[in-house]
Amino acid sequence: MRQRHDEEWETCVPVTEFDWKQTAEPVMKLYTETTDGSTIETKESALVWHYQYADPDFGSCQAKELLDHLESVLANDPVSVKSGQHIVEVKPQ
Repeated sequence: MRQRHDEEWETCVPVTEFDWKQTAEPVMKLYTETTDGSTIETKESALVWHYQYADPDFGSCQAKELLDHLESVLANDPVSVKSGQHIVEVKPQ
């Protein structure tokens, strides 16, 4: 939320449970190293793997593998792993 339109956004309910990032980030880094044109974006409460500048076919294949890999290693964590247009995102549920 923010009080006025010219102020910075603030988190209403601080999320302090980010242990899952220590698991997800190394997996994303592995896929970034093997997929030219991909990057990782670190947000306050999410990690996003972007592959819009990668080879379309290879990037899409890697995204599917990454999604499966992350869902497997984060199965017991309170996060959601989703794919979107040229992204794979991990964020709290």
